[in-house]
Amino acid sequence: MDIFIASNRQLPIRYYVNEAIWIRRGGSTKLPELTLPFFVEVEIKNRVNLQIIIEYIFEFQRQYKQTEIQILIKDTYILANIQDMLTNNTLTNHTITIQQV
Repeated sequence: MDIFIASNRQLPIRYYVNEAIWIRRGGSTKLPELTLPFFVEVEIKNRVNLQIIIEYIFEFQRQYKQTEIQILIKDTYILANIQDMLTNNTLTNHTITIQQV
């Protein structure tokens, strides 16, 4: 998987077939870095469409007054772009931690 998104709340699954992005329920992955109870695995075949991940996170945050999100990313290109997109557009009462796996 390219990205793991964990949260203190249940995360929705999404399939963006045309954009080649799949957000699925997390399996039995044992990553010590994941500290939140719910997570999804994100597979990206086309890195051009990273804005979809940002929109997914914001859509999720708008559903709740408060969320805690942890994002683990393997690829340094994706990491840099996600960090750039999220640090300039954070919502209040929502915590986001981004780190490389």
